[in-house]
Amino acid sequence: MYKRLYSTWQPSVAEQTPGYSMIMLTPGDLPFFLKISLEVCATQNPEHLVETIVVPDSKLMRGFSELLNEWAKDYPISPVRMVTLSPLEIAFNRYHRNPFNNCWHQLIRGIEALRTPYALLHDVDLFILEPDFLKKHYEACVAQNVSLMGVSKVWDGWYEQQGLDHLVATWELMFKADWARSFQPWEHRGHRGIVAGQSHSFDMMLWPQCQTPPEQISRPDREWGFIHFNHVTSTYRRFQQSKGAYEDSYFRILLMRLLIDAYDQSGWRYDIPSLESLRKGLSDASNRVTYLKEETFQHYAEFRAKLQELISSRLLDEQKATILSEGIAPFDRVFSGANPSFSRSKVLATV
Repeated sequence: MYKRLYSTWQPSVAEQTPGYSMIMLTPGDLPFFLKISLEVCATQNPEHLVETIVVPDSKLMRGFSELLNEWAKDYPISPVRMVTLSPLEIAFNRYHRNPFNNCWHQLIRGIEALRTPYALLHDVDLFILEPDFLKKHYEACVAQNVSLMGVSKVWDGWYEQQGLDHLVATWELMFKADWARSFQPWEHRGHRGIVAGQSHSFDMMLWPQCQTPPEQISRPDREWGFIHFNHVTSTYRRFQQSKGAYEDSYFRILLMRLLIDAYDQSGWRYDIPSLESLRKGLSDASNRVTYLKEETFQHYAEFRAKLQELISSRLLDEQKATILSEGIAPFDRVFSGANPSFSRSKVLATV
């Protein structure tokens, strides 16, 4: 079906504007991510950036575009344009509820909307710390004359085992529009395929990378200039589909609530439990969201280190930093000293 429906691209613009466009793939029912992305990226050096394309997913709700129009007034680095999925794509994704199809449709619409030779995929749960990060990222891609310039190695270790250690993750990926269009749209979709005689499940854009000469893909020797929490939206989609108690083992639901409280004063009604409700999950196994499993304790230190880096960064004013610090404090009291030998019974005794 995908091969039939997504075998060709819509024609690109006749004359491109030199530079790059930023594509923000945003959840349409979680506008706080849009607010964060606009605020974070507004601190960037705008050199080479032509426009910002916001592509909400199939969960797009009434009022999102109005918030975009309002918040874009404080976004000085480029014009902002919203591009939506087709009605058929929205209906399809709402029926199948596959977050990976959802994201792929956003990617396709973003690529087709490009008016520049280069594009950057901005991940909404990534916070850019360095003001010249995007400028340097684009310039490195152009200077090296590569088709893709990533910021991280691909997360799936299977590729390295197959000798494909040059692949890059999609977050903050800078790529040539012509490279993306050299593959059929369906090929960018996460799907099962075969590479070097091995069958594997390929995440979005990774199968085309496997077909690309290694010298056309690059990334820095080390990660720098950003904080990335990873997989936050997809975790929320799984939470939405779940019933009963949901173990927030990587603290992503908690992160979302903290960020909503810090960033969004729009009055938007979110389905994410309040901070008070989440705190109950520290001891109540019947709570909608819980924090009771051993694996959860083992993940806290990494999550908390990232959160503290954000709190201490130049991105947050005093009010936002205080909201995050005060909101996380009850969890700090429970999880302080968390390590692989940390006992759940010891934690519960502190609640």
